[in-house]
Amino acid sequence: MLDTGVFPGGPEPMLWRPDLDQPRLRREAVMESVLPEAAPFALIGTAIAFMTGSWIGVLVALLVLALAGLAAVSAYRCWGLDCSRPGWTRHRRDRGAGEWFYRPSDFTALSKDCRDQVDNVFAALGVFDDPLVLAWLDPADRREVHVVAWQLLDCLHATLPARTLLGRVMPDLADDGVVTLARYELVRLDTEISVGVEAFCDTSALVRELAVRITAPRRRVALHAGLRCLRLPTVPAVAELREDVRSRVRAVQQVLDLAGTTP
Repeated sequence: MLDTGVFPGGPEPMLWRPDLDQPRLRREAVMESVLPEAAPFALIGTAIAFMTGSWIGVLVALLVLALAGLAAVSAYRCWGLDCSRPGWTRHRRDRGAGEWFYRPSDFTALSKDCRDQVDNVFAALGVFDDPLVLAWLDPADRREVHVVAWQLLDCLHATLPARTLLGRVMPDLADDGVVTLARYELVRLDTEISVGVEAFCDTSALVRELAVRITAPRRRVALHAGLRCLRLPTVPAVAELREDVRSRVRAVQQVLDLAGTTP
């Protein structure tokens, strides 16, 4: 449900749009990352093989083609996630802010209370990627959770233009009727979003608690099996060793005393 993208400001969690066309996304990944980065290497390798006609040229061409394959795999795997790599700016623009995904930094222009709600949504979403939850939660239920989380973030992000406009209202228009009505609607919307986020977080906590209870028997069996396989080390007989050393030292001291010498 959540991915981690590497952006210029550092790694951030990403929530993909629920209705994103994954096959189209993969096609665009090939067109925008694999072909532009790997195709030139492949063409150069093929040209070297045809132009030289020798086994050295063939080896060089194979090496270039192998590098092209590695570059293609790396570009495809990083496409859309590693947003700080050069290919991101060269082939496409940042598709966050709800176009393809949301991340916490898409909401930096909001107030601290709203940003806290965004953080709470992302934290609650992390529960649904927990292996304990994945073991029993139905995929359809996870998708419904995904949709609800997206709708909450979408509502918060949709208020940005109104907040920006109201923040630029001059003092002489602060008491205007339309401005007052807009602020009232914004407060009402914030209240509804806050209630929705709280309910979402409560659901996440409930699912986490239920997952712990459901998986407890299986985890207990695994724990007992692991403990039965343990072999604890035997502690050396330090006390006996100490007494043995002491007796030897006393014997040496007695011999030295009888001989009238010192060590």
